[in-house]
Amino acid sequence: MGNRRLIAWIFSFIPLMITLIVLPMLSDKIPAHFDVSGNVTRYGSKYEMLGLPIVTVLMGFFWTLIGKGTRKDNEKGKQNIKVLFWGDIIMSLIFTVLTIWFLYLAYSHAETINNSGFDFMKVLSVCLCVGWIILGNYLPKCKPNWYIGIRTKWTLTSDTTWYKTHRFGGKVFLTGGIILTIMCLFIFNGAMGLWFSLAGFLIMIIPIIIYSYRVGKLGNSHSLKNPLRR
Repeated sequence: MGNRRLIAWIFSFIPLMITLIVLPMLSDKIPAHFDVSGNVTRYGSKYEMLGLPIVTVLMGFFWTLIGKGTRKDNEKGKQNIKVLFWGDIIMSLIFTVLTIWFLYLAYSHAETINNSGFDFMKVLSVCLCVGWIILGNYLPKCKPNWYIGIRTKWTLTSDTTWYKTHRFGGKVFLTGGIILTIMCLFIFNGAMGLWFSLAGFLIMIIPIIIYSYRVGKLGNSHSLKNPLRR
């Protein structure tokens, strides 16, 4: 097992390890569901707290399978493994923040998220935005493949369109991520910041898809063979 894979697995298991440590300290019944206003709508067993950490571990298996496919895809797979590694780390960090937040709410018997004493939503939104910055840094390094990256009809049929789109996408995510991070740090709080960071991701995707379409239609790819076709 490579060093990156080992580090990724450690990050994948962190939420589970934290939960197993805290679980004996929790009451048998804990807040299990909150409405859009942040108020408790259901109480459940403390063992429900294992759900998200287990999902995080399963995500680790999923990333591993994609990594194996990426290595077999072509000789450029090693570079894509780096991109995949950071995607795995970002997801694990987000799930870890969520796990800590839910454990805190359960331990404090919070009846509402709004009075929990700490703005975990803000932390989560900033983590997401930093993730977009990291993604923007590694997108231009992503090589043509079937598994990861910006996969549109046009990027999958031309290496020229692929590289141009990923360079453009890297700039969009890097710039957008920095702007979103600043806004989530100093302007938005709570759920507003989280929704803003998620909406920002969708807004950034739109011009990237349009760009790949325009590059593909401008004739950059008509004379090139599909680089993913064996």
